[in-house]
Amino acid sequence: MTHICKEDLYKNQYPRHILKDNIYAVSLIDILKTQKLTAEFCVKYILNSDFQFSDEDQKIDMELVTQLQPHISRIEFVTAQVEASKKKQLRQRIHSFDFEEYAERNS
Repeated sequence: MTHICKEDLYKNQYPRHILKDNIYAVSLIDILKTQKLTAEFCVKYILNSDFQFSDEDQKIDMELVTQLQPHISRIEFVTAQVEASKKKQLRQRIHSFDFEEYAERNS
């Protein structure tokens, strides 16, 4: 697994799997500001309150995502939200919570 930090985000673009693997190690707002994301990633992680640990991350909303990720169309967001809702309705977990990684991020 590739470990990244805040400074890495401002210097490089990373594939989604690396961002996902490091979701607890860096803030969502820094990911949002520095990386080119998909609507699906934004819905699953950036806008998901399960991953919004800091006060700054908790202020992220659809308007901010749209402002910082202007390449994502409204229809892409709607489609991603519908898919996420279907998964929740079927009681499928989008991502499992790892308390160890959370503790490392917030120590």
